[in-house]
Amino acid sequence: MFETYRCKLRPFEVKDLDAFMAYRNNDAWMQFQGFKNLTKDVYREKLLVPLNLESGIQLAIVEKKSDTLLGDLYLVKEGNSVSIGYTISPMYSRKGYISELLQALLPNLKAYFPECEIIAMTDKANVPSINLLLKLGFVYDRWIEEWESEAYIYKATGDYKILSVKALLKSL
Repeated sequence: MFETYRCKLRPFEVKDLDAFMAYRNNDAWMQFQGFKNLTKDVYREKLLVPLNLESGIQLAIVEKKSDTLLGDLYLVKEGNSVSIGYTISPMYSRKGYISELLQALLPNLKAYFPECEIIAMTDKANVPSINLLLKLGFVYDRWIEEWESEAYIYKATGDYKILSVKALLKSL
């Protein structure tokens, strides 16, 4: 689907469920996340489905060479916005995987959906995520009471060619 130097995005597979559960059901690690502490059957039902960007897609972030699950990426297109969310397994945190993936993906999403704002939300106490968003070119937009989250908007600069994100979206 979509690849960077070290990782790729792909649909979830049955073999990913145990690793997914290991980090998603880790209360200390997932303190700033929703979609956690569920059973394998519920995760299977939510992850192993046909992909539809308008209803939201959860994609596996895997190490390109070994196909090991590193984390996951959520995307949903609603009207004139594309919302993103990301989670990395604690085993692979602070190694630059999410940064690498989003540095490649975000400009391409913006080029593919030029009319859309790309939005990410995070808890105001999640300083590592806020720092990553700022590093990637997001700017603080507003507090969203309903979600108890800060919203950040991606501010792309320059002209970008659509690379393999076209193939990613066509395959959905």
